[in-house]
Amino acid sequence: MKTRITLILISLLPLPVGFFANHLFMTVWWYIYPAGWHWFTGLFFILLWFACGLIFTRWIESRRDLLICINIVPGLILVMTIIQELIINRFWSNWIGVSTQMYYLPIMHIPARLLLIFPITVRVSSICFVAFCILFLASFLGRRRGEHLIRLPLPAGAGER
Repeated sequence: MKTRITLILISLLPLPVGFFANHLFMTVWWYIYPAGWHWFTGLFFILLWFACGLIFTRWIESRRDLLICINIVPGLILVMTIIQELIINRFWSNWIGVSTQMYYLPIMHIPARLLLIFPITVRVSSICFVAFCILFLASFLGRRRGEHLIRLPLPAGAGER
């Protein structure tokens, strides 16, 4: 139970990072924008989801449980983003509406670049959907790699002191 709660808390990490990045955009980085920070933060969160899938393989036996625990918050925020943008046609001006935009902010650059390949109208919800798919894929691949590493036999003498 503790590991599932830990995974859910880890999946909340992009939210404060998004608010902090937004604060930096509006104050310090208004005129001086550090190049490459968006690639760094996006790759950091993709690798974090991969690492969570890899590391928590030993503690959560069910693949489905691990993938649900690490991806439930991004999934809920994706649903709220789609509801706000496509059904209501505007983002709410309260903390819920702002939080849905700030959650994917650290990751948004990578899916936005990927969507430029396709000749479609790029919306915030489509960028968030691709970001969710990338995070889900990273956690799935981490879990698969963790399962593979668990099945490998230990090298000779590895368990001895």
